[in-house]
Amino acid sequence: MADPAEVVSVLVVVEFVVLTSVVLLLFPLEVAAPAVPLLLVFVVALYLYRS
Repeated sequence: MADPAEVVSVLVVVEFVVLTSVVLLLFPLEVAAPAVPLLLVFVVALYLYRS
């Protein structure tokens, strides 16, 4: 079983990915562009965590 700190970290990353994805869908790319690099890093981190 994962320790609580790891679970909280994964939940924070999932929350950021979901919220940033919603922002990308709702707002123009010029507004959401600063969050895209961090979104990509977190998506790769989640993928590596799950594999």
